[in-house]
Amino acid sequence: MVKFQDINPFMDKVRQDLMNVLHSFGPDEKQLREQPDGWTVTEVVEHLSKLEGMILYQLTQVVGKEPVGPSEAPEDKVTDVMEIIQNNGVIGKKIEAPEPSRPTGTLSYEEAVQKLEEVRAKTKAFIPKLAQRNTNDLLFPHPLGFELNATQWAHFIAIHETAHVRQLQRIREANR
Repeated sequence: MVKFQDINPFMDKVRQDLMNVLHSFGPDEKQLREQPDGWTVTEVVEHLSKLEGMILYQLTQVVGKEPVGPSEAPEDKVTDVMEIIQNNGVIGKKIEAPEPSRPTGTLSYEEAVQKLEEVRAKTKAFIPKLAQRNTNDLLFPHPLGFELNATQWAHFIAIHETAHVRQLQRIREANR
């Protein structure tokens, strides 16, 4: 179970896993796909940056608008999302990405990675703000019909990235 104080190390571990699988693709393999109608390696990276940016925007909005209450103790911040996404049938299911998070296909691999690094730096700079205030009651909905609080959304960013690490591993295996 991920606790609030584990979010940054967890995000770092997942990002390292992502970079490791990305490094398994050569310079001429960034346009590989698992299936003919699937996303390319570059498009997966673009999607990750766009979705993380969307979540960060929502977090910034909800934290900025809600009245600030005293922070829960770090150990009382409800952070782990695994039970919620398991109970809602998200694990192992192909989910249609929201339109604004879909890749455009116009970025180079290098541009997509740069955008991913930029949004992660902003996310990590924002997380300490979550430590300074109440977060358990700062809820906003997931497109699949359940709600997550602010710290759960931060955890969800890494969980979502984990799913795409697996997708990239499948792309790699499909193209050996």
